[in-house]
Amino acid sequence: MRINKLLPWLFLLGAGGTQAAAAELACGDFLSQLGKKPTYLVYQGCQQNMERQDQPFEARYHVDGTHAGQAEAYMRRTYGLPRLKRYCCAWDSSRHSWRDRRTGYGYAMVMATGETLVRTRADWPRIARFVVQVDGYAQDP
Repeated sequence: MRINKLLPWLFLLGAGGTQAAAAELACGDFLSQLGKKPTYLVYQGCQQNMERQDQPFEARYHVDGTHAGQAEAYMRRTYGLPRLKRYCCAWDSSRHSWRDRRTGYGYAMVMATGETLVRTRADWPRIARFVVQVDGYAQDP
């Protein structure tokens, strides 16, 4: 009978530990935190988006067009980002998600340009800026 009274408290302690671990993820330069980030991936800042489901932390980066090919190759090799494709009037990767094995946190990444007349990869250096967004999730999305 005594164990039955302790059981709910044990569950609460276990749940509290999970919440504390989830609270450790905070806004920041995720790519630097996850590994050696190349200098051409320039961190722009981070904010938590309270309007989105699961309220992810959104870290933003930019890459000059002269380094876009290198950045794409690095993110493909390191995180599995799909190759960028041209859709209508912009270059865009599809959204890619993964989980960090060390921390268990989930991340989603996308790399894209704004509208551009550039139609070939060889001309990427003519694009002033590519944007990379990495969303960090303290809980499963």
